[in-house]
Amino acid sequence: MGIICFERVIVAVRDLAASCETWRRAGFAVANNENEFDGAGVRIARMAAGAVEIDLCAMHSTESESPLTEHLRGSIENDNGGGVIGWVWGVKGAATADEPEPGAGRARESIVLPGLSEPTTRAALLSSGLPGVVTAAAPTILDLESRRQSLSRLCGSNANSVDYLEHIVVMTPALEDAIAANEAIGVPCKRIREVGNGARQAFFKLEQTVLEIVGPARGRAGCWGLALMCSDIARAVATARAGGLQATEPKLAIQGGQIARIVEPLDGVAIAFMQSGHRRDD
Repeated sequence: MGIICFERVIVAVRDLAASCETWRRAGFAVANNENEFDGAGVRIARMAAGAVEIDLCAMHSTESESPLTEHLRGSIENDNGGGVIGWVWGVKGAATADEPEPGAGRARESIVLPGLSEPTTRAALLSSGLPGVVTAAAPTILDLESRRQSLSRLCGSNANSVDYLEHIVVMTPALEDAIAANEAIGVPCKRIREVGNGARQAFFKLEQTVLEIVGPARGRAGCWGLALMCSDIARAVATARAGGLQATEPKLAIQGGQIARIVEPLDGVAIAFMQSGHRRDD
């Protein structure tokens, strides 16, 4: 299939205007209202973590025709009132919704999203192998740096100094199924780590971003949160606190460098800020 990157992350929100304000308080730059997107009854506000777009998505109509509707409704009706519902893989070349999924023998459903090189992009829905997670694939003609620059022009600079999406954390009841589903579409597992009590972590990496899948899940399956790499983690913490949010003090991260967290999830999304440093096992 030619998957080369995480093109965007999709976040379900209940009230788009209120959510935009919350994420701005955490130091994220949100594209101006004139750049909000409305397609098939779903409104989208756009942010950036380096070359990865973060889309805040809200249902604009109860009669929305978008295949995202069911996933958005399910997420905003949970206890957290939203959350990461999935992501879009970037595919090198002209993958379209008219191409059959391997072994499916029929056209795939697709979702219409705001584009970078074009006004809109059409992403073909895929089987994620992850309960509670929707994934899709969209053509990507821009390289990492070009995507980063395009998103920077669209959204502006993040006041919290977030440079890129470092990893996405997902919980699943069946880790082997998730590994098989990712490898079937050309995203190989890089490493598996035992974490105790029968749980394991599987790691996949494209460009700068790691997908960390943990299983078996002890609670609700699905995307848990995002870890974002900052150039200045102290600034990220100070910005969140100045916006009225609680954030922990930076501490040493297991993998090296520093980590801090926003205490309360943003629209159901657990947020960790990271700053790179020497690995602790060097």
